[in-house]
Amino acid sequence: EGHEPSQTKKSPLPSRSNEAMAAFRRVAFVGLAACTGLAEGRAVLSPVTRVVELLTSLSKKIEIEAKTEEDLYETFVCWGKSMVSQKSASNAAASSRIDMLTTYLADLAAGRIELTSERSDLEKQIETVTGDMEVAAELRNKETAEFEDAKAEMQQAIDALASAIDVLGAATAEHKEGV
Repeated sequence: EGHEPSQTKKSPLPSRSNEAMAAFRRVAFVGLAACTGLAEGRAVLSPVTRVVELLTSLSKKIEIEAKTEEDLYETFVCWGKSMVSQKSASNAAASSRIDMLTTYLADLAAGRIELTSERSDLEKQIETVTGDMEVAAELRNKETAEFEDAKAEMQQAIDALASAIDVLGAATAEHKEGV
């Protein structure tokens, strides 16, 4: 926001120096008038004329310095306003970021946000393993049932063979020679 020196209000400092300059001008004018009346027709400068010239040159220097100080003051005011607005904007942005981070931390603490996917990955693995265990349990139950059926069938076959051996043994007990 570069303020032009002519766009801002005049500072109170330069108005005091303007009053001082006006006073110097009056003194210089009176002194010059007095000198011209005394020194009419002479080419040599009198001490009063020199003093008047000195006061006039001093008045011009004061005007230049006052203008320089006024410009510096206006530049400083512009810089100050610029810094205040920049710092206000920076503070507002920082405050907004603090609010956002506070909300983010509250969400983390409440469990609404997780920093890693480890939890969801583990939950998926648990579901997969649980499903595999259920399938394996069903398969084992089926295999156990099949084994029990086969065992019962084999036991019946063993019992039938044992009974056949007994019947054959009883029927062939008197035959000592083979057929």
